[in-house]
Amino acid sequence: MNNMAKKSSAGNGRKLALTIIVGIFIAIMVITLVNLLVSYSYPAPEYEKYCNSSIYAYAQPYPIPQNCTFNKSINDEATACTSQGGSPIYEYDDNGCYAGLKTCDMCSMQFNDATKVYNRISFFVFAIIGFALIVLGLFISTLLIQIISLPAGAVLVIEAAIKNFDDKLAVIIVLGLLVIAAVYLALKKLK
Repeated sequence: MNNMAKKSSAGNGRKLALTIIVGIFIAIMVITLVNLLVSYSYPAPEYEKYCNSSIYAYAQPYPIPQNCTFNKSINDEATACTSQGGSPIYEYDDNGCYAGLKTCDMCSMQFNDATKVYNRISFFVFAIIGFALIVLGLFISTLLIQIISLPAGAVLVIEAAIKNFDDKLAVIIVLGLLVIAAVYLALKKLK
């Protein structure tokens, strides 16, 4: 009988190890699937949509001719443009020297603003999905589902925080609330 107990214990140990390994692999696949679904249904802003690279072909000739003179007003306009987050696009005279500022292209700033909005929204999407997986893992009794959902949820919540690092206060508040809620639910479940 002692020999059978050892075999049963060894079989249970292997089953537990296999459950953990399979759970980890499936958790990684869940994380990947969520990332793909979010990027497919809510694609990130593309730089090319905001900044048409064809306008930069004439932004600055190479090399700048030696016989050009410094023009303070053009320099001041370019500095003002750059300080606002824009890229100065110059007009040139027949000698290839700066003749004026054609435009102040704000595409990079518009792209950055769109990226911040995207990061904020994707932060909430990942945080909600991650938290839902954590709650699922806390309240379901099947070990495999717990092994899949708890780490997958935690990784998605961490990923959410990393994606929206520009808005640190919102990340701190939401992440703090999620941690408090997760600890509360875990303590309630473990009683």
